Amino acid sequence: MNAKQFVEQIVADNQALFRASQLNVKSYFDSKPAQAELVQHFIGRMVNERMNMVEIAQQVANMPADVDAEELQLLTKQAHDEAVHFKLVKDVIEHITGEDLDVDAAIAAEKAKPTAKGADLLAKYGADTDPAALAAYQLVAEGRAEAVWDQMAESIEDEFISKAYAKIARDEGFHATIGGSKLEKLAGSSEEQARILGLVAEMRKDLYQVSCLNTTSTEEGRQLVADAYGW
Repeated sequence: MNAKQFVEQIVADNQALFRASQLNVKSYFDSKPAQAELVQHFIGRMVNERMNMVEIAQQVANMPADVDAEELQLLTKQAHDEAVHFKLVKDVIEHITGEDLDVDAAIAAEKAKPTAKGADLLAKYGADTDPAALAAYQLVAEGRAEAVWDQMAESIEDEFISKAYAKIARDEGFHATIGGSKLEKLAGSSEEQARILGLVAEMRKDLYQVSCLNTTSTEEGRQLVADAYGW
């Protein structure tokens, strides 16, 4: 298949992961977590957004001088968006607690936990040196992030939080399109398509585990990914 069809197929095949992640999120918030637990949950998401910001900014800093100007602009925008998301989630935490958040202490405490974070996977896939891996991560992980933030915006009754998370969801969807556009330029050969599919399959499994560890593992979600991916 051509590169455009290849990317469209990945997007279609991602939907089971996205829906399973949404089901897990809905189940978690339907359980009405206590305020202290909710704050810790959002701190984890805040730290993940900051990690994404740092990783994407590093990609921008390492780009060669002759990189495509549009690609440079898009990745720079993504790094800025991730910084905005970091602040939005910080504002949400302070909205919940009514207190200023000690960001340094929160980040240090979060890093000491075995909490699963999608941003950790960038290094695993070698996205710093493999443009196709970065593009695939954007397509899969940022697409899943859009679904997850959308579900949180729908599940959370507090309007302040819901509006902030809906904004994050829109941005994540845009970041996924950046990855898709890049993949269309990189996945021209059947050999490269096969390699990318191997990466994508691994990413989906890892990201599903992130979802289960950070929210709730639902039976319906487990069945969805089992039917779609044979896990």
